[in-house]
Amino acid sequence: MLVVAGGVLLRLPAAAWAVLVLAIGLVLFAELLNTAIEAVVDLVSPEDHPLAKQAKDVAAAAVLVAALTAVAAGASVAAWAVWRS
Repeated sequence: MLVVAGGVLLRLPAAAWAVLVLAIGLVLFAELLNTAIEAVVDLVSPEDHPLAKQAKDVAAAAVLVAALTAVAAGASVAAWAVWRS
């Protein structure tokens, strides 16, 4: 919500909004995929297993990478918006 509010305050053009929407969508997609992977791993391996833990850890790492990428994209858009004004 803060990103959207900041975008409105900075009066971002359509291209900047597209970058932000794609970044937000990337994180949401990664979160949904992580949830699905964790559910499947829990279904097929209810007991503790090193490979089940690895699958969950890698899926969580994918969410982290997506979130960091979104932060970088948002920071780039914000820096551009401030620089242009």
